[in-house]
Amino acid sequence: MTTLPSPLVHGWQDPDVWSTGTVAPSKQFECWRAFVVDAHMRWDIRPVRCDCFPAYLRQGRFEGYRLTHLTAHRGGIVGRRGPHEIALDDEAFFNLIYIAEGSISLTIGGQDIALMPGQFTLWDTTRPMRFVTGENLRQITFAVPQLALRRVLPRVDAYIGRPIDSAADVSRLFVNHLLSLDETFGELPQAAAGHVLRATLELLAATLRAKDSTERHDGSHLLLHQAMNYVEQHLGEPALDTRAIARAYDISERHLHRLFERAETTPAAWIRHQRLERCRNDLHGSPRTSITEIAYRWGFRDSGTFSKIFRKAFGVTPRQERAGLVDRPDLKE
Repeated sequence: MTTLPSPLVHGWQDPDVWSTGTVAPSKQFECWRAFVVDAHMRWDIRPVRCDCFPAYLRQGRFEGYRLTHLTAHRGGIVGRRGPHEIALDDEAFFNLIYIAEGSISLTIGGQDIALMPGQFTLWDTTRPMRFVTGENLRQITFAVPQLALRRVLPRVDAYIGRPIDSAADVSRLFVNHLLSLDETFGELPQAAAGHVLRATLELLAATLRAKDSTERHDGSHLLLHQAMNYVEQHLGEPALDTRAIARAYDISERHLHRLFERAETTPAAWIRHQRLERCRNDLHGSPRTSITEIAYRWGFRDSGTFSKIFRKAFGVTPRQERAGLVDRPDLKE
């Protein structure tokens, strides 16, 4: 049997620490797979045949936040999170995936991303994703409730799936903080943990904004982000559409479509996605506000159309989303 890695951080006090060395070799992969699903929400991870599967996993949780550190000695592990798996979870996170060792290949929104040591990216757990592990993977995942990150970075969707290298000054500062947080998360006094996590979000937001500033090498990139900001500021206006955005920046609709091709979307799809996400957040965050009021608040003209669009996007009706119910066709809006 291959020797298991020793604990990556000494003195970890959180009880949720586990290695495959605690089970028989023939059961190691299946147990690891089950732990990964429990730590990272629902996944369809392809079974593999192996005599043993050296791996290590630990996780700390605090008020909806999750910090997970895992290893997987073997490469070629394939996992998929599609509409079925997404519908089984009632929580929504932005996951920051940082690669400390090894590598991983991700497919997010049809885009293939290869993450190497020192790189990280963001992923929205309400969107499909596929991964393939490289050998000797060591990964740290920081899962943030979506509402919490949106408060400090409203345009967070623009950063999904963008690989970021920790060599840059602000990125390096953030990664050093993340690694320190990973070492001490289980030791933080409960009274201080919330303040530390909020500071972590502020530093993450600063890192992502700094990434933007270094990439604004041409006017088109800047204009795209200005158009995205315009959408966020006018989501509650039913008249917001492609023509309105183009008129605001004195460009043609064709030019606007070319700009949004950089983000692998269209202006109309971006508007719809942003409205749906705001509605989804309000369904959980404003329990006393009616579904119709929420739909009107974010620019939908009638609740019936909103319900159909919402169900097509998320696989459940707004009422089921609010109640945390899935796969109940008998429940109607």
